[in-house]
Amino acid sequence: MQQPIKQTPALPALVAANGAVAFVLEVAMLVAAFFWGFRSFPAPWGIIIGIVLALVLVVFWAYFMAPKAKRRLGWPVQPLLALLLFVVAAVALIVVGWTILGVIMMVIAVLNTALTIYLGRQGRGQESTGQQEPQPGETEPEK
Repeated sequence: MQQPIKQTPALPALVAANGAVAFVLEVAMLVAAFFWGFRSFPAPWGIIIGIVLALVLVVFWAYFMAPKAKRRLGWPVQPLLALLLFVVAAVALIVVGWTILGVIMMVIAVLNTALTIYLGRQGRGQESTGQQEPQPGETEPEK
C-alpha cells in the first residue's frame, strides 16, 4: 500500500503550479482548435469553423470540466477526458504542421494528468477531483 505524501509547504505550491499548467493547456487547446479549423478549410469557412469549434469547447469545458462547474464530471473521468481533449488538440497542431508544438503539448498534457491523478489519489488535489474538504469548523454539505 502506498503511504500518503506528507503535507509540506511545497505541496500546495505543487498543486497550484499543476493547476496553472492545466489552465495553460486549456487555452492551448482552444487555440489549437481554432487554428485547425482556420488552416483546414478555405476562407471564410476556416475562420467560422475555427471560432465555432473553440466556442463549443469553451461551453463544454464550462459545463462539465471547469473546477466550479455544477455538472463537473466525476473522478477519474474528468482528468482522463481532459487528457483526451488535450491530446486531440496536440494532434490537431501536428496535422496543421506545428509538429514541435503538438509534441510539446502532448508531453505536458501527459505529465500534467499524471500529476493530477497522483495528487488526487493522495487526497491532495481536491480542486482537480472536484471535491473539497470542509474547512475546520464547517459542516460537511448534505448530499
